[in-house]
Amino acid sequence: MNNNYITKAIVPILQSKITKFLLGVFFISVFLSARSFMGIYILGFRIGELTMGFSMVFYLFSIFATNKLPIFESIEKKKILLVLFFINLIFLINLLFFDESISTYTFRSSSYIWTVGFMFFGFQYFKYNELSDRLPLYTYPVIVYLYFFSIHGLPESVVEFILTISDKFEPHKGSDLLIMYVTIFFINNRLIKNKRLSFEIFFLFSSLYFPLMLFKSRASVIAFCLFCLFELYYFRTCITSSLKRNTLLFLLSVFTIFQSVFFVSGSGFIKAEKIESEVEYVAMYRSDPDDEKFRLFYIDEDNLGSRTTRIFSSDNNLNWRLQIWQDVIYDLFNKGKLATGYGHDEKIPAMEDPTRKGQDGLNENTHNYIISLLARGGLLTVAAFLIFYSLVVKVIRKSTGSNYLIFYIIPILFNSLFDVAMENSHFPLIFYFCIGMFFHKKKLFVNY
Repeated sequence: MNNNYITKAIVPILQSKITKFLLGVFFISVFLSARSFMGIYILGFRIGELTMGFSMVFYLFSIFATNKLPIFESIEKKKILLVLFFINLIFLINLLFFDESISTYTFRSSSYIWTVGFMFFGFQYFKYNELSDRLPLYTYPVIVYLYFFSIHGLPESVVEFILTISDKFEPHKGSDLLIMYVTIFFINNRLIKNKRLSFEIFFLFSSLYFPLMLFKSRASVIAFCLFCLFELYYFRTCITSSLKRNTLLFLLSVFTIFQSVFFVSGSGFIKAEKIESEVEYVAMYRSDPDDEKFRLFYIDEDNLGSRTTRIFSSDNNLNWRLQIWQDVIYDLFNKGKLATGYGHDEKIPAMEDPTRKGQDGLNENTHNYIISLLARGGLLTVAAFLIFYSLVVKVIRKSTGSNYLIFYIIPILFNSLFDVAMENSHFPLIFYFCIGMFFHKKKLFVNY
């Protein structure tokens, strides 16, 4: 079977109206409903499981058919594929020599590998398709919907209906809002021809979203601010174009921020006498009581049984995560598994603690992408993924002549260091699909 035969078979599928329609429906549904949509059952399987299976098949096909189906038209292609082969090898070694059993859980716990398939899919799809200039007209309403849905939620009757077809109803988390906001604006800002108009829209929406992100998640709001700073740098030539327009934009953004504070706090429209108290409420939501001297980080001995020197934090939320991460590292080291990890046949031991399983008792994520990679595949897998990301950035830099991918990838990976984002069923699919798309910068973003 030669390359021309495979190309002739795949290209019509990628260019068909049915594929475009299904892909559009899928991503719109993911953006509007996130985890709730991915939990909908079809023929006994959840959409998240079916999508992950598709991604795994496309990943394996892309890896092993690389000579017949060129993935990256770059000299770095072999290096990327070599790194992915190495990641697969570590997975197979754990599977064959250290895991006691193979089950569906094995593939669920190794999803960090299979989701990369969506990068190959995104690359191949946009090799034969283009973004519509009308995309912003469809995505800006989605941003507005996400904002008000995150504040007001859905009617109880709608929630009950969703629960009849899905395994779970879950409002958008801070990490969900982050990747959706970053993805929509990263694309729209480069797609719109009028850069000044694009900058003003972005600036006002960022003013609207800042209080919401601050309310939702501290890690997400830091990543959100990083992205905003990157985009301000991208728009740097537009910012100084008009003093009057900049002054008006600044005043509108200040009003928008304060109004958003009142929306997020549930207080309706701005009331001058309540501005200070509402700002404090949004900023301090989820914060710990100030009953001791606050220390972001400090080193002390753990007296709860492990008798180890540890890093602690006065922030209970952060401290909860810090102890999980250190438990994983200490346990791997003590068991001699730091290089290859625990494998994929059982839960990470540190997550067996009942206080770490969440309200529904189902949480088993370490809330840190790097720690999860370390736990499953050890230092070898962590190093391999870091090399993989650096090679992807290098390939895109060579093919596009810029480091623009960094503006997208850094905020998202930063957020993944404090959340379960890369372990869920939709966040990494959006992330990798867009990375595959961004290889085609010169084709898709003519007005970059």
